Amino acid sequence: MHEFISKSETKTYAVGVMLAAVYGVLILVPMSAFVGALGIATGGIPVAICVVPLFGIMLGPTKGLVFGLVAGIIAAFLALVVTPISLAVPTMLLGPAVSGLFTGLSMRRATRFGSIRVPGPIVTALYLFIIIMLYEVPNSAAWWFMTPYMLALVTAILLQIKSVEYNRDLGGLNKYIQVIPFVLIGTMTDFSMLTMGAVYILGIPADVFGFVVFPLMLAERTVAVVAGSFLAVLVLAAFRDLWYWATPESTSES
Repeated sequence: MHEFISKSETKTYAVGVMLAAVYGVLILVPMSAFVGALGIATGGIPVAICVVPLFGIMLGPTKGLVFGLVAGIIAAFLALVVTPISLAVPTMLLGPAVSGLFTGLSMRRATRFGSIRVPGPIVTALYLFIIIMLYEVPNSAAWWFMTPYMLALVTAILLQIKSVEYNRDLGGLNKYIQVIPFVLIGTMTDFSMLTMGAVYILGIPADVFGFVVFPLMLAERTVAVVAGSFLAVLVLAAFRDLWYWATPESTSES
């Protein structure tokens, strides 16, 4: 039994390293423009945002946080080497770690950390509420920028009421639809770090958020959720013995 657990842990760490490396590579490929973001050639949002939710889905909250942080460090190194202006919003580098933590917490109605049971989706919803408030206080004139965050917050609350478990036997679109709640939470908690940096470091005006950034953000995050859902299903099929759903609740502190 101990040998089995050790092998499983080794695989989990290997997957974590792989995800961090893939994120580091995809950080080089821009998807859309955003001032201060890490898209190497154009200062755009990178394709790597499609990978971010996998940290929490595959690894759970703790390992998702750790390997997400590793991914952010890799991104920081590449940003410094290729174009220092990419670090105009350094908080973005924390995005994968934050996403890994809160996506992992959303996977179960209760996550055990030692002897403590935490209502993960509610904690995630509380985090999203704080992000929404931190944006709305200085930028209430463009309140609608937070609508995707509000959707993610409602999703987290619903996951606390009714948990969702991945069913590999589902066919058609249902196979992909079942992971959308977690991918949505993953991509929005990741984006929260860029948003906070844009508000409190760059000081972007509310009008720019509401009329310039919002349409771009809505398009790119929609693409990220759709692409991320397809990617999540492929990865879950390839590593069916490692996804966080498959981990017994008694070991959920991982």
